[in-house]
Amino acid sequence: MQLELKNVSYTYLPSTPYSAAALHNVNIKISSGEFVGIIGETGSGKSTLVQIMAGLLSPGSGVVLFDGQNIGSRSYNRRIIRKKIGFVFQFPDYQLFEITVERDISFALKKAGLNKAEIKMRAENALSAVGFDYEKVKNKSPLSFSGGEKRRLAMAGVLAADPDIFIFDEPIAGLDYSGRKLFLKLISDLKRNGKTIIVVSHNTDFLAEYADRLVIMKNGVILKDGKTAELLADNYFFEKNNIYAGQLSEILNLLKDNGADISGNAVKYNQLIDEICRIHGRKKE
Repeated sequence: MQLELKNVSYTYLPSTPYSAAALHNVNIKISSGEFVGIIGETGSGKSTLVQIMAGLLSPGSGVVLFDGQNIGSRSYNRRIIRKKIGFVFQFPDYQLFEITVERDISFALKKAGLNKAEIKMRAENALSAVGFDYEKVKNKSPLSFSGGEKRRLAMAGVLAADPDIFIFDEPIAGLDYSGRKLFLKLISDLKRNGKTIIVVSHNTDFLAEYADRLVIMKNGVILKDGKTAELLADNYFFEKNNIYAGQLSEILNLLKDNGADISGNAVKYNQLIDEICRIHGRKKE
């Protein structure tokens, strides 16, 4: 299964000059089972990019291919992409619309023709995966929950549909410690089960730990696309383009500035701890 964008550009207003367009001639290919992180400053085009990937926006020019088929073609069956790609919005209020949690999570499952028993089982499992008890929340309005809880409910709705590709736009923003812990377990399980995961996030440290591949955006273009560890090790690139590389990178640079002989390839916390133990001649406990 493959998702590909070829020469895709997008502008929100016809009168917007080219320099202010949301995307400029973007080319990207994502294969089955990849975990891709997308980073960049606010306004760099990240959310627009993933909404085009999911078929929620149509490109002004260029094509979006899903398994080699143009999803913008009149002959393309849009139900395929709706079934195969699950999208969790940055703002969960955009996604929650039914009067009860049960009806909200069951909506897409009913449209897919599943029976009541299967719908209930999927809803229970999905809610449990994001930390909710089905019986306790099923009759409550999804809009009555806190911001972080609504984000987890939105995730549950997508999880229940069991798509092949999961797209998350700023998924850990607004989550407390327990919510983040549940989400990290969720994506670890999805990755282990071979799902394709695409995550837009300002939290570079989170992506350093989990994403295999990193896409770095600025002003509507892809500046770099490659293996996460290799890209994050290039501190000069981040400084030159004024892109935040994360707290770990800050710690790494502080240690180097103070004379520590530490590897620039330590892009994960465990790697950094290993390096600190190495230069002090101690074993990690």
